[in-house]
Amino acid sequence: MKKLLLLPILLSLTLTLLEAKKKTDEIDHVALAALLLRDGHIQKAADELGSVDLEDKSIDLMRFYTLKALVASKQGLYKESNQFFLESIKAGQEDKTIFLYMAQNSFKLQEYKESLGYLDAAGDLALEKPSLFSLRAELYWRLDQKEKSFEVLERGMQKFDNEYTLLKQRFFYSMSLGLYQSALDDAHLYLNHAKLDEQSALVFINAFKKANQLDDAIALAEELLLQFDKSAKLTALLAYLYIDKGMLQSAADLFDKASIKDELYTKESAELYRRAKNFVLSLYKNSQLLDTKEKLKQRIAIYLEYGAYEKVVVSHNALLRSGLLEDENIRYALAYSYYMVGDFDACEKELRQLSSSDLFKKATELRKNIQKCKTDGWECEL
Repeated sequence: MKKLLLLPILLSLTLTLLEAKKKTDEIDHVALAALLLRDGHIQKAADELGSVDLEDKSIDLMRFYTLKALVASKQGLYKESNQFFLESIKAGQEDKTIFLYMAQNSFKLQEYKESLGYLDAAGDLALEKPSLFSLRAELYWRLDQKEKSFEVLERGMQKFDNEYTLLKQRFFYSMSLGLYQSALDDAHLYLNHAKLDEQSALVFINAFKKANQLDDAIALAEELLLQFDKSAKLTALLAYLYIDKGMLQSAADLFDKASIKDELYTKESAELYRRAKNFVLSLYKNSQLLDTKEKLKQRIAIYLEYGAYEKVVVSHNALLRSGLLEDENIRYALAYSYYMVGDFDACEKELRQLSSSDLFKKATELRKNIQKCKTDGWECEL
């Protein structure tokens, strides 16, 4: 929820700092606090208000308590802020703008009924900004009065026909209720009329993705990618959607495209080509990785995938230098590769260095197979 802009009430409270008060050089702490607050010096403004002598009959209590309320709100003391606003009303404050502050404070305190009450008390002021319609709709939503939320947003969109943040808010409400067609309609309205940007495109697509509406998400992503064809993030997002649909080759091609714009996607491209059994392209993309350790680790996975066990064995020294053998899964992969090329002694040497309980059963089975190979070659399971 966007914060309300600093309201004109602060300007009305800012007076010229008096050089003297009566016949003394006493500082006007209230006027100074107003100046400090206007310039963003919150704590200094609070300190000045703390120096005010409330026994002084000349103090303007309405201005004092209003400033105290504004300072407290800036400090995150929302309950105290509303209490000070009420004191300012008792002291003669008639500016209904304070009710907008109070509504926002109550929202942050999760006092939603009270917040609605303050919006009502603000009268026509609560109808002057799209953000206030948005706030009212959200209050009804959290009070489980969802129909009223939609009604408020509809009134707001009629009043501010070029304000598309309300349309986006309705989109998310529709998504949460499973009204996917209505949400899709709102998404297209937004994307066709609002100022289109990459982030908004990602937000709408991700919403359908999280709701497991993959077909709608893919259709929307494919449509938007035509407009944002240089967006690596959007290209990668469509690739992830293709993965969820089991379209591995298409996903790999998209990651390849994304990696041209952003090297962060090179690894995903190589991985997807591996999963799609396109090992030539997988190794090609792997060769483009800048992180040598990650490159070697992924290359081992590619070799294992298409059974190039001799290449894994040849990589033994490189694995040792890189420190990858500290990962027992990598060490087991090396042991298994030694087994597959028939170097049982080297295999056993690697197996002896395993300590993981998860790999103990696999190591035991591998040793059984080695024994079979040594005693009865025809039973050897390579």
